[in-house]
Amino acid sequence: MKSSQIFFTITKQVNYGEAVYIVFNFTNWNLQHAIRMECKKIDQWSKEIEITCFQFEYKYVIGQYDNILEGEIVWENGPNRSSENLKLLEMNQSKLQFEDVWEKRNLMFFLIDKKQNKRSKKNEEHQILIFGQVKALNSPVKFSNCQLNQKTQLYYVNLQFEPEEITNPIEIQIYMQVQLNKSYIEIISKNVKINFRNQPINICEEILPDSKCYHLK
Repeated sequence: MKSSQIFFTITKQVNYGEAVYIVFNFTNWNLQHAIRMECKKIDQWSKEIEITCFQFEYKYVIGQYDNILEGEIVWENGPNRSSENLKLLEMNQSKLQFEDVWEKRNLMFFLIDKKQNKRSKKNEEHQILIFGQVKALNSPVKFSNCQLNQKTQLYYVNLQFEPEEITNPIEIQIYMQVQLNKSYIEIISKNVKINFRNQPINICEEILPDSKCYHLK
């Protein structure tokens, strides 16, 4: 089985003599196999780990720096973290990396744009904004984009949600300005309620249907 080097980072302040560890489901959540992370910046813990499976779950734990099995152990609250974003991460990053915050959970929104005009040398770039009634969206957030290959462009945004925000449906709205040749089309979605999940959300399938479209001169 092919292995991958995955770089995990987590933001968390701990007491003197403590450390942040990472534990996986493929070790049956056994703390004897917990991996201690390295603190190279204040409150920033990181570790590059070789993993041989592409689907896994993980969580962070605080324990004694020298031996996690001694003293008090604190597991982060919330659902297990998942590797479901890996396929998209692999497409847009040369190095696989999870950037986490203690007890917050990531939710990725994405759109894949495949070039239709064979004569065009590149895809036209679109502007995509996401709105919502959560702390991560106090102001609209713009999607990032990258060229996957000559015919495909990926637009994506990875949002951090508070623990109390993932227990109820999340209300989301998308605004897009799409360039087609020399003209522009404005697309405004309805307010759509999304239940938090560990899988990336394809906005074309779950948010943009039934959107209103306007031709911009």
